[in-house]
Amino acid sequence: MLEMTERKKDVLKAIINEYIMTAEPVGSRTLARRYDFGVSSATIRNEMADLEEMNYLEKPHKSAGRIPSDKGYRFYVDTLMELRDISKQQRKKIKDNYESKAKEIRDIIKQTSNMLSDLTHYTSLVLTPQVHDSVFRKLKLISLDSNHMLLVIMTDIGVVQNKVIVMPEELSRSELQKISRYLNEKLQGLSLSEIDKDLLNNLENNLINQLDIVMSDLGFLANDLFRVSIDEKIYLGGTTNILEQPEFNDIHKVKAVLRVLEEEELLYNILGKICNSPEVEVIIGQENEFDEIKDCSMVTATYQLGDRAIGKIGVLGPTRMEYPKVVSKVKIVAQILSNMLNETNK
Repeated sequence: MLEMTERKKDVLKAIINEYIMTAEPVGSRTLARRYDFGVSSATIRNEMADLEEMNYLEKPHKSAGRIPSDKGYRFYVDTLMELRDISKQQRKKIKDNYESKAKEIRDIIKQTSNMLSDLTHYTSLVLTPQVHDSVFRKLKLISLDSNHMLLVIMTDIGVVQNKVIVMPEELSRSELQKISRYLNEKLQGLSLSEIDKDLLNNLENNLINQLDIVMSDLGFLANDLFRVSIDEKIYLGGTTNILEQPEFNDIHKVKAVLRVLEEEELLYNILGKICNSPEVEVIIGQENEFDEIKDCSMVTATYQLGDRAIGKIGVLGPTRMEYPKVVSKVKIVAQILSNMLNETNK
């Protein structure tokens, strides 16, 4: 049985590095010319044959060279990859870019998707915070005129609802203040998933009975509060970057990937569940559950508020991805985004 020796590791790493740069099958002569293995081209060729037999390399049709297999990429990512450190200047640029923009949570997430695609030159996916798990902080009701008011709901992730709603009956400013104070007291510390219609209907009855609110129907508040819990979205950045990769010159492959990027429900499934692990996850080629992206790799990480993961960022690209660069940049963007959300939440 063939063993993965140190020389085989060096040869595999060199082939992957070359293939990432050129997108062309790599031959033994190229390796002998560019890398100092201290052995002949024939010995390198034998090592490549062994790696192919071990399923770490593949030989494309009518080619003398080899390309990495999904198994080869997996071994590279888990064992051989050397992460590239992000320079202080680049970290500062990312932080400054955040600080110079709007602080609304959805603006921040949209900005993150654009920045991540610019940093990696692949397609980025950023899931907005899971609003239903966020913790209620404060509610404001602001009268605009006799029939309209502004409803503002803030949670520990920021403002999650900012909406003008129509009132079925006119309420005085003092009545709005009573409603706001009562709801803030009763809802404080609850997650939005706990604030369901039954709870809000009970609070509505108490408002009418206890606070001398003459209005007969406050159900519109329950409806607007409840609607917040499903207001989640995936932002994409650099969707056309996939078209610039040579392996996607095949129109059928491109159509399959672009179809995935158009289906938000499928994107939720592709990004996967949010877990509290801060580790970056790499899913390679055939490891993907969905056939449409089995020629792609995904690099994802969660961003957190305190010790709770609230959202997820990711990068989608070909299996011939610059893994060291992408993993490093996904990791640092997730960290900076988490730090910024925690700072603004203080």
